[in-house]
Amino acid sequence: IGATLQHRVVPSSLGWYDQVMTLDFLNVSDEPVLGYTPPSSVTTLHLHLWSCSLDYRPLYLPVRSLLTVETFSISSSVSLDHSSSSLRIILDEAALFLSDKSNAVSVNLARDYVQVVDMGTLELRITTEPRFELRCSSDVIHIRTCSDSCAALMNLIQYIASYGDLLPPSKQESRSSTPKQRAKSDVVSQPPSQAPLLPEAEQQMLQDLMSDAMEETDSLQGHTLQSNGVQEDHISDHDPPRSDLFLFPDESGNLGQEPSPVYPTLHSPLISPPAPSTHHDSDDFCILDSPGSRAERDEEPVVQKLTTEPILVLENHFSEPLEGTSGSRGPLHFPVPEVRYLVKEISVVWHLYGGKDFGSGPLSSSPARSRGNSEGARGKKVRFQHEVYPQVSPEASSLSEQPVSRQVFSVQDLEIRDRLASSMMNKFLYLYSSKEMPRKAHSNMLMVRALHMCPEAGQAPQECCLRVSLMPLRLNIDQDALFFLKDFFTSLAADVELFSPPEQEGKYSHKSELHSTYSQDPVPIISVPTQTRSSQNGLGASSHEHVPESASTSFTDQPIFFREFRFTSEVPIRLDYHGKHMAMEQGTFAGIVIGLTQLNCSELKLRRLCYRQGLLGVDKLFSYAINEWLSDIKKNQLPGLLGGVGPIHSLVQLVQGFRDLVWLPIEQYRKDGRIVRGFQRGTASFGTSTAMAALELTNRMVRTIQAAAETAYDMVSPVPDERECKKIKRYSCYRLAHQPVDLREGVAKAYSVVKEGIADTALTIYDTATREHEQRGMTGAVGGVLRQLPPAVVKPLIVATEATSNVLGGMRNQIHPDARQEESQKWRLGEE
Repeated sequence: IGATLQHRVVPSSLGWYDQVMTLDFLNVSDEPVLGYTPPSSVTTLHLHLWSCSLDYRPLYLPVRSLLTVETFSISSSVSLDHSSSSLRIILDEAALFLSDKSNAVSVNLARDYVQVVDMGTLELRITTEPRFELRCSSDVIHIRTCSDSCAALMNLIQYIASYGDLLPPSKQESRSSTPKQRAKSDVVSQPPSQAPLLPEAEQQMLQDLMSDAMEETDSLQGHTLQSNGVQEDHISDHDPPRSDLFLFPDESGNLGQEPSPVYPTLHSPLISPPAPSTHHDSDDFCILDSPGSRAERDEEPVVQKLTTEPILVLENHFSEPLEGTSGSRGPLHFPVPEVRYLVKEISVVWHLYGGKDFGSGPLSSSPARSRGNSEGARGKKVRFQHEVYPQVSPEASSLSEQPVSRQVFSVQDLEIRDRLASSMMNKFLYLYSSKEMPRKAHSNMLMVRALHMCPEAGQAPQECCLRVSLMPLRLNIDQDALFFLKDFFTSLAADVELFSPPEQEGKYSHKSELHSTYSQDPVPIISVPTQTRSSQNGLGASSHEHVPESASTSFTDQPIFFREFRFTSEVPIRLDYHGKHMAMEQGTFAGIVIGLTQLNCSELKLRRLCYRQGLLGVDKLFSYAINEWLSDIKKNQLPGLLGGVGPIHSLVQLVQGFRDLVWLPIEQYRKDGRIVRGFQRGTASFGTSTAMAALELTNRMVRTIQAAAETAYDMVSPVPDERECKKIKRYSCYRLAHQPVDLREGVAKAYSVVKEGIADTALTIYDTATREHEQRGMTGAVGGVLRQLPPAVVKPLIVATEATSNVLGGMRNQIHPDARQEESQKWRLGEE
């Protein structure tokens, strides 16, 4: 309880978790005994920690991180006989803190750290049978960042993924992709200095122990007995013993010894494969007993017939499906993946705040976090799947191109919510659905599928086939929210550094100094246990032949080549935009347009894209898609975009009604000759469109009169009360978000508005007269009443327009129920 682990990145086979898993701690194997089959051995481990934390301080990145976990549980099961293992990790109430105080000695969360991530429950499950599979699931993950803390989080993730602690600043300078990153590498913190040295006597004793320990290993590894009785000598030059392997972290070896080199190898596996079995049975078989038979009976299994007619077996009666049953499954002709990573059932909420989290003084939360100046991006049921396929030789495969890996990313619901204090909008972006465009059950709002292929047996770089599908979108854009997102991501792009991927080949001269017991080949993050089998001559052969690594890793520095890109669906977008003020810093004309433009139900479409000529890099892919969509909007969709300016949308609806009245009968007659049905459809469309257009135009006129009356009321009123102003604003937000369902509810709300307006006016006059009479007598009372007469004359006009707006809104929502749903999602509910 209350333990803190300080994490340090070390090369492969030097970490404590590797030593526990690999150095004969869990993978203990017994010596084989002829004629005796030992029972199955299963090793289980359960570990529970409470109120623990993990402290990680990167060596060459000016950021410190601390992960706190309220409950941490590990359950593992390892079966050496079946070469299978499982690992389950559960975290409850975890939080991640970041700090730019890299020189601080102690950890003070309240003073030096900012919380950027918190989650409820996170579960990781790793299994190795029949294939390696990692599953991750969580209830909800909250990310709370300003632009600088978000950049620090992204830099930390890239730093860990590229194994930054194993590379000195000079190596990171050569791998940096921007001049800014090379400049920053000069001021990063240096690794700690060497600890005090040991006396020469102890050093000599450690070297002697090291030599004695290696003698038996060398003698056992010197000869290998093959099945034909021939002994093969393995002659290898061993490096001198490394006595520093037996030292503690605060000790060091000989004074004249070179400092330990930075190893280029990657992380070791969490679960290492057990040693291959030395005894293999090729004639294993099993006995199947018929159901209901007794052990003492010696009878053959009998199939019972329920019919006297002969049974005819039809081959391939049920045809195999051509493709997988879901978008996350690969085609059936693909090989079985050897590695699979699956992230599912995760909801992610990203809170974007203005201001800065890090600064020169003591750290504190950004003031924007308490004022509510933020945007929220919410993704429900995020799913990600990554599969790695085995690489076989071209002769052993029936496919012309070898699939290397496959990725599927899907989001069931995606929305962006506006929480700026100066905006009354609720949802900035969300899924658009209506009666004419209903949403399909269990459909994903966003799906990205990528397939990496390896043509010509690894002699060419990998090629990617990318497919993206997106469902219809609804955008409610406030000018302040648009500028907030622009400033946030501009600042984020300026602070994020791009790290190159870790190098996969041995390009360092000090690699030869590694001990022979450490692998020379790069080790993946989590290794995959490979099942081996013995051939007839006794030599161990892998279950599949690998393509030479030199051919497959020589193209890792190149950008991704997208051989084929498809945007599979046409995406309708309905857009509302509310300008507030002119932004002259964007240019004179652009600033005037941005501030004065008001869009209502503007319509755009992102057309389908299919490009098969190849695109090198993600930047060119985005440039191609954006240029194609902008070109199509300029050529073909300007009428739909300009149709939402002012009252033009209502006029377009009116014209559309007249068009349907004439065209639908003709279209129906050409289709099946039912002209009466065509007249019915045309009349219904004409009535709905003209009624909606008339109601919207009338309601717009009424709201304009109401706004003018409210302005006049503010001008003729005495000193305005701040509480009254807040009440009016809160009521305005409530009115926009809570539209009447039908005409009956609209009339009821209109009656309530008139009743409350008359009562408020009378109460205001009475309170003013009473207060002035108490202070200055009858003269003051008469003066107070006279001062309240101008606003009392204007107030009935406000009440009347508000009541009329409720009645018109009820009529509109009764004719078109989807309009009320859109209004409830567009406007904020009160003090939200």
